[in-house]
Amino acid sequence: MVCVEFTVALISFLNPVLLTILLIVSEGPLVLYSVGLLFSVSPLFAIFGARHEDIIYRAYFIGFVCTLGLIVTWYSSHTQLGLYLIGLAAFHISEYLLTALYKPTKLSNDSFLLNHSTAYHCALGAGLFEYLVEYVNLGSDKFSWPWISLLGGCMMFSGDVFRKLAMITAAENFDHIVQTSKAENHQLVTHGVYSVSRHPSYAGWFYWSIGTQILLCNPVCTAGYAFASWKFFSERIEEEECYLIRFFGAEYLKYKQAVGIGIPFISGFQVSPEFLQFVSSTKEA
Repeated sequence: MVCVEFTVALISFLNPVLLTILLIVSEGPLVLYSVGLLFSVSPLFAIFGARHEDIIYRAYFIGFVCTLGLIVTWYSSHTQLGLYLIGLAAFHISEYLLTALYKPTKLSNDSFLLNHSTAYHCALGAGLFEYLVEYVNLGSDKFSWPWISLLGGCMMFSGDVFRKLAMITAAENFDHIVQTSKAENHQLVTHGVYSVSRHPSYAGWFYWSIGTQILLCNPVCTAGYAFASWKFFSERIEEEECYLIRFFGAEYLKYKQAVGIGIPFISGFQVSPEFLQFVSSTKEA
């Protein structure tokens, strides 16, 4: 059964997006569109009530980012920037919607991942800053090799799809936060995308993040994103696997030996005899 939060978020997101598509199809004036966009949020509060205002504001904001992407793509020569904004919006709204569908008990405003971290926000800003600075100085020469943007777009799309497949496959077993205690219904998922990667949601996000900068033809941020993402997921996976071994013991160790991660040079938690002894003693206790 679809929860009401899913409906609120989806309609709030689609509100500005559909209005923008109508503008493009009808070739209406931008001034009229701006007025419509300004007042289109009010009916959402009338329909869903003020108690859902946090969801409305966040989903509408993400929808607005998507509309900027559509406008930039359609009305300017900055196709890469427009596709980037659309992909960015799709990433964040789908995080919330899939959490609402498959793990509604853990659904919150944090599920949009808009407040992921200060480092994440700085990275987004750095990517846009490099794009603008290089375009001002290089002009169209920045995109002299269109195949680079095509490669980035494919990485961005496939990385996000791979992550979302991980969320769908894991369903109730997926969580945005590393779990330090095992829930009663927590099961080890090894089928689907988990049969080719132990951490497909992390692998997907890793390639998605790098793909965004390749799409924008940002050489500096491509290198920066690759390093920062690799470091973040290396530490995150090591921490998470420490708990997964405690939760599932030999079952996870066998899975760990059979399936890789999919991110270069990340092997996960290194198991020592002392750690295995510690896990065994805690299970006996």
